[in-house]
Parts: sequence; structure tokens; C-alpha cells
Amino acid sequence: MARFSTSVFSGLSAKQIHLIAGSSLAGLIVVVLLSIAIFGKADSAFPTASLDIPSLAEQSVIQAELRAEQPEAELVAVAHQDDQDVRLPGISDLTQDKSQHTKTLPNKPKPENYDIPRSPDALAAAPLPGLTEAGPGGLLPKLGPKGEKPSLVYARPFEIDASRPVVSIVVGGLGMMQRTTQAAIDELPPEVTLSFVPYTPDLQTWINRARAKGHEVLIELPMEPFGYPETDPGPYTLLSSASSAENTRRLEWLLSRATGYFGVTNYMGSKLTASENAMAPIFRGLNSRGLQFLYDGQTRRSSLKNVATKEGLGWTTADRILDSKQTIAAIDDQLLRLEAQAIQNGSAIGKGFSWPVTIKQLKEWTGSLHAKGYQLAPVSAVIKMRNQEDKADGKLRTAQSSTPKRH
Repeated sequence: MARFSTSVFSGLSAKQIHLIAGSSLAGLIVVVLLSIAIFGKADSAFPTASLDIPSLAEQSVIQAELRAEQPEAELVAVAHQDDQDVRLPGISDLTQDKSQHTKTLPNKPKPENYDIPRSPDALAAAPLPGLTEAGPGGLLPKLGPKGEKPSLVYARPFEIDASRPVVSIVVGGLGMMQRTTQAAIDELPPEVTLSFVPYTPDLQTWINRARAKGHEVLIELPMEPFGYPETDPGPYTLLSSASSAENTRRLEWLLSRATGYFGVTNYMGSKLTASENAMAPIFRGLNSRGLQFLYDGQTRRSSLKNVATKEGLGWTTADRILDSKQTIAAIDDQLLRLEAQAIQNGSAIGKGFSWPVTIKQLKEWTGSLHAKGYQLAPVSAVIKMRNQEDKADGKLRTAQSSTPKRH
């Protein structure tokens, strides 16, 4: 660059070079002054650039559209999709949804015999006969003809040993990042419960892969946080201000994204979960379809217990978020505290996100549990155990209150 500059100006006198430089500087000053006069600020004279980074939900729409443009041969090889293009109708009368939120997301049905390796721990392929009905985005879960519940049929079978403390792990945010999702499925033991984002492209394929490795599955429901819509969980968010019918329509769209899950968990929801009136129809809808609910426990809500008891919904709260800080030391500390809670209370549920460091530490930690005297159980088994204990405690309190006092 120095050599180029020398060659350009070598034929000019010092006076001429100064005149050229002075003219350029004067021109720049004139442009800046004009921009200030017209626009009121100096930076208007210079080009600006802005970044429009899509949200997690918007990324899933973009990915889905890109996949739709791929050749059919690639789609079959990558996602095992049918030749017929099936697209979700969506729900047109939703309120407060952004325009991009009303885009339809592909949820193509997968053939039952697609080539997914099945481990010895594999769970039955979903859907099972009699447990689904048509919904706005696919198949909705429902009670079977003899009252069979998806919460029982799709849960991982497990018998808890009452003589040992029980720990349960849920890894969430799965589906949007392929590498970490596949790592969670392949590297974590089948007793670890996996939780999927409902906007995941090819969601059913991911659930099928998880179940083929023995993992039971949850679906994450976007729930209204404080600060909504600036803080936006995604399309079809369940809202505290929405009517019962409105939230039911949203709930049915979310639940019809895939089959094979035994229950749901919240994604955000600090505002919604504080409202018993708003949560009641949601819990009623979940219970009527034979599902269970896991609350992540980031804020303690007595309202959830009140509504769940009234609606007869099987549910519980996670005891600890494992990776609020994504470092090895911080995660190990949370796991140690989880062990202590299991000893103190008989059971403990930890919930983490699908960070690579989280999966790595969980893989090491779960491998050490048996030697330390702990029992790793799927979260459905802990929900069942805790609900049975709550019912027994309730009956005991009722019996005690009805017993006449001696004078």
C-alpha cells in the first residue's frame, strides 16, 4: 500500500499534494454540515447498517422454508418425508400474533417403518392406536377407548426403589440445534427425559429418534412472561389476557405438532402462571387429553397447585435449574445440590438446557449415580410418585380433621 501511494504522488509537488488534501477535507466538511442542517445529526451523512436477527421461532420458519426448496431426493434422505407436501392450516383468528407468527409450519407425517436405529431400550413407536384425533396442526392426543392415558402409555416404564434417593433430569430446548439434539439423544442414558421446542422442523422425526433410544418426551408450551410481547416466547403463546376459547385453540395447535409425548412443560410463563383463571382452562385441556405437566420452578407458584388439584391434573415442579451459568464448575455445583435435595426429600428433579457443556456434564454425572447410591428415574415416574404421596397426605389430613376430638 505504501509503495502504491508513493507511485501515485511521486510526480506531484508538495504544494499540489497539500491542495488536493485540503480540497478533500473541505468537501467532507461541507457534506457533514449539510447533513446536520437537513437531518439534525452528523451520522446521517454516512452509510449505516442494521442487523435484523430472527427470533428462535422465526428461525424455525426460515429453516422450514429453506427445506421446502430442497430437491425431493434430499428431503427423503435427510428427513424421511413423504412425497406429498402437507402444510399446517394454522389458526387464522388468533389475536396479538405478529404476521410472521401466522406462517404455516411443515409437519409432514412420517411413515411408521422409516429407518431409525432402535436400541434395546427403545419405546414403542408413536402414535399408538386409539390415542389420537385430528387437530389443527396434525394429530392431537386423547384418551384411549378404555381410558388409556398418553401420560402413562408414552412414559418410560420404571419402578422406583423406595430405599434409594431418586434423581430425575430433564434436558430442554431440543430440536432447534441438530448437533446438540442428537448428542442428547445418543449420549444421555434413556432415563433422562427430553423436552422439545414445538416449532422444531421435522419435530415428529426427532421425537421418534428420542423414543427409539428409550427417552420419554415432553413438549414445551410457550407461556406469557412479564414484558410480553417485547419478550416473546414464540407463535401461539398462551396469554393471561386471552379468553378460555382462545387459549384452548392455541393449546390445541401446539399439542398437534407431533405425537408420542407423555406431557408438557412450560417455556417462560412468569405472568401466565400467576393467574389461576388463565391457567384453569389450560390445565383442564391437558387433563382431558390424558397429559401431565412439569413446571420448571423458576418462580414458585402456589396458584399452579391450586388449579392442578381442582382440575385433577398430574403435575410437579422441578427443584433446580442446572445451567443458569454455563460453566463446568457451576453445573457441577448445581448437580451436587440436587443430590443433597434427593437425600433430604426422597426425590429431586433438575432441569437444564441443551447446551453442549450441560450435556457433557450430565453424561459424566449420570454415569456415577449408581455407585453413589442414587437412582436415576425418568421424570414421569417422579411425577407419579409425588402425586401419589400428595393424595395419601390429603387423605390423612381429611381423616384427621374428621376424627372427633377427645375432651
